[in-house]
Amino acid sequence: MVNLLKKFYKPFTITYILLSIALGSYPMFDFYTFKGQLIIFSVSTFNGVMGIYVKKL
Repeated sequence: MVNLLKKFYKPFTITYILLSIALGSYPMFDFYTFKGQLIIFSVSTFNGVMGIYVKKL
């Protein structure tokens, strides 16, 4: 269980931070709204789930 959490947590965190930086600098993206946070959170969650199933190359 801890191994699965670690495989999920690393890609989730990296994606959340980097996507927040990238989209935060984009002028048309409203970072501080619920919709903006939902987009970043859903993409990060998807990447975290993919980190569980896809083996490292």
